[in-house]
Amino acid sequence: MNRLTNSFLLALFFPTLSLAIIVGFDFPLEILRTSGANLPYKVQMFAVLGVIISALSVNRSIRRWVALYTVMQKTRFVFTTPISDERRKRVWVYSISESVLLFVVGTTLFQLCHEAFICSMAFWFFSLEGLLFLVWGRKNYAVGLSSKAIIVADREVTVIYFSGLRKVSISQQTLYFDYIASLQLAFPVDCLPESSRKDFLVNLEKVTDKERVLIQNLGLWKT
Repeated sequence: MNRLTNSFLLALFFPTLSLAIIVGFDFPLEILRTSGANLPYKVQMFAVLGVIISALSVNRSIRRWVALYTVMQKTRFVFTTPISDERRKRVWVYSISESVLLFVVGTTLFQLCHEAFICSMAFWFFSLEGLLFLVWGRKNYAVGLSSKAIIVADREVTVIYFSGLRKVSISQQTLYFDYIASLQLAFPVDCLPESSRKDFLVNLEKVTDKERVLIQNLGLWKT
């Protein structure tokens, strides 16, 4: 989810940056018989881009805050565990890097063109929101397994439902969940501390239908 949102934000960044450069440096636009500084509806264009950027970021923020709140309610799960130390360190590095990058992007846009203020505000706000989520959630990042689904809540949100599940297998540190209609979802194994993997597997077997779900290549976790 986080990667997909970042991909969309990156795709929006380039036209936003191009518009800021054209307006900020007053480049001539002969095809429109005007220049960047005199471009009509430039404020409105920045506003639309800012709204789209904000909408994407708000959707991501809501999903991960809700996921974090959900895994904190431990009574809703048959198995819960904090994410592994390795995963936690990576979350810290990626989250801080992401927030710094968003702040730099917002500042760059504003320095290039003050009309891009709405876009800059969006990047600044979600840079701060990312840091707040990291600081507040650092002790609550977890994996939860209920009778209906698996949920991983850290900077990424992964939800694996059991409805329609046919096979669970592992390959290259990734758990794959295969469903009917050739759907496949993936679960990062490094979220789970090694000491909790046996309990995870035992509880996974309890909540899935053994006659319909094949659990493959996970026997080593029980040893």
